[in-house]
Amino acid sequence: MEGDVLFERSLDDVTDMITHAKLIESDLKTLSQIISFNTDMVGEEVKLLEVTKDLAKSFEAGETLKIRGEDAENAVLCSRDKTFEVKEAETSNSLLLLYRIVLPGQVDTAASARSLGWSSVGGVFHKYLEIVEVRPKLRKLKEVLSRNLYTDDSRREKKRGLTISELLDVVQASEAELKQGLKQYECVEVEGAWVLLDQDYQMMVLSRILKFIDENSWRLDCVHKKETVSTLSEAGLVEAEVVAQVWDMYTKPMVGGEEDDFSLDKDRVSRFYGDFLLAANSGYVLTEFLEMWQKAVPDGVVTDLDQLSGLVLVDEEKSPAVIRRFSEESLPVSVADRLGVLFSARERWTLDQISPFVQPLTTLKLNVNALLTKYARPLNINGVKYFCAKHGK
Repeated sequence: MEGDVLFERSLDDVTDMITHAKLIESDLKTLSQIISFNTDMVGEEVKLLEVTKDLAKSFEAGETLKIRGEDAENAVLCSRDKTFEVKEAETSNSLLLLYRIVLPGQVDTAASARSLGWSSVGGVFHKYLEIVEVRPKLRKLKEVLSRNLYTDDSRREKKRGLTISELLDVVQASEAELKQGLKQYECVEVEGAWVLLDQDYQMMVLSRILKFIDENSWRLDCVHKKETVSTLSEAGLVEAEVVAQVWDMYTKPMVGGEEDDFSLDKDRVSRFYGDFLLAANSGYVLTEFLEMWQKAVPDGVVTDLDQLSGLVLVDEEKSPAVIRRFSEESLPVSVADRLGVLFSARERWTLDQISPFVQPLTTLKLNVNALLTKYARPLNINGVKYFCAKHGK
């Protein structure tokens, strides 16, 4: 067979080939490799996967990729901190799977005499899998945890949440991205498992924290975590770990302060109160809502509509103007479908108005402007740039 003949090549044969090909031997590596085709080659049971240099280095360091996704979902590959979409690609060139091949950088440069090496082809491929880094599918995280919101009844009945391992079984994200998602959705860890707080329960915990701050006459830019957590948990109404984590949601370390000194995050507190009011009603007259909202927040907190970015829709064409809850998280994940909903809700948007609703869909290659240029139509009215439906009137 041809493979057997190739394996019988000698150094003289190789020298003749170099001369016949009109190559200069001194320009070549000293190792010549003889390649033959196996009679029993692999088929569809083997897939070739193209990876980035960084990912290849992580493999060398012992990291692995994990396939994640339920039966009805397109599978993704996840590394320790990234998520990749998998696509099949075709090539007109033949990709050969070789055994024992020596790469140029592995050839002994100290050797002066030509030597022979042998390898064989174990498979021929015209298709391979390529990966593209994508955003993690974190919406599934909130969906899963929302099925069993943590309430006061949950606390009394000792209902268990889901561990990181259990969440990774159903959420298409790397472990690092999942943990970031738990923070983004303000999830809480109770006895080693993660839960999403019911909004009323979260308001109860936050209200107790704010009341304790007020009772102690602390300045909002210098409040103390340990005393708050200890006092509220000892009352037996809320677990210490829940109080501590809700505290972390709505405060930040005080600049220049001691370890236990924190400042109230006024914008986050204000946003939560605004969301709480909006969730209780299908809409408000804007002026009435603004007045109600300011009265609801603690003294020293000033409300501003910018704090509700990506959460509300204000219709100023109505008289009087009205405001309603319009959460980015409730919109479709497809760019085209999301913009369809946005332009149905409002005919035209400025870049500042629409950005909070489009930003979560951006990629490494496409920012908000690029997405709008591709899927929407710009127009200029009295010197102001707006975006509207691409095929609208």
